[in-house]
Amino acid sequence: MTQEYLDECRRDFEKALALTKMADGKLNFTKTFTLGDRKAVVYFTAEAWAKMVMLIKEFDKEVAWHGIAKRADDEAKDEYIISDIVVYPQEVTGSTVEMDTEQYAVWLMENDEDERFSHIHMQGHSHVNMAPNPSSVDLTHQEEILNMLDDDDFYIFMIWNKSFASNTKVYDMKKNVLFENADVTVKIIGAAEDLDEFVKNAKDMVKSKTYAPSTYPRTPVTPYNPLSSAKKDEDKKQSKDAKDKPRTRIGAGWSGKNASGQGSFFDQYDDEDDIYGYYREHFGR
Repeated sequence: MTQEYLDECRRDFEKALALTKMADGKLNFTKTFTLGDRKAVVYFTAEAWAKMVMLIKEFDKEVAWHGIAKRADDEAKDEYIISDIVVYPQEVTGSTVEMDTEQYAVWLMENDEDERFSHIHMQGHSHVNMAPNPSSVDLTHQEEILNMLDDDDFYIFMIWNKSFASNTKVYDMKKNVLFENADVTVKIIGAAEDLDEFVKNAKDMVKSKTYAPSTYPRTPVTPYNPLSSAKKDEDKKQSKDAKDKPRTRIGAGWSGKNASGQGSFFDQYDDEDDIYGYYREHFGR
């Protein structure tokens, strides 16, 4: 911490000490430093962004990488540029990344003459389909890296998942400041600027279709009544039976052929009126 921050902590601690009654002889003191409106921007070159995206997309397990980074030309601005991505030796599972320290040391020596390796200022890894929140192992690893930094260094930590949600921290030791998540904006420079313009123009062309609520009158729906339906079916059945049932005729049992194979006496009459006339004529009824 700079002397300015130390003096501020001392003043606040003395105020808290003066206002606190320590009944149990203990005092808890917490000091929070805020950035106010201060924000940081992390820029990716198009190539660096494409490489990182492919790592996130193509691996079904976690994977880690380093970023080659530098400060922006105007150091008064809190801007950092990631120009390339490199992958180091590691062993992974669906939820862990472990650096092989021996192979890592060999890897660094093999690339000692590569100028890029003098500008490793970023550590990133994926969380596949999990939230990009740092685990206790991640936090321990970050502390180990921070303890190796010089007073004028900076370092960027990023965790991404396949939904491209991210968790970002930017530690700037020279400025004695930490930017986290909402304090950091990620942007792409270079050829990707043309893509930003393309997306903007595409959004002007593509509109979401909306539907107005229907104003057509709806036919009232009668609630279903199983008893009513059953009654209708029964009425239809009775009506059908009454229609199909033959009318009862007097002497109908005698219709057809008799034992001698001759027709019935009543075959000579076409309908009931003729039969009734015969009875009235012969029997006076």
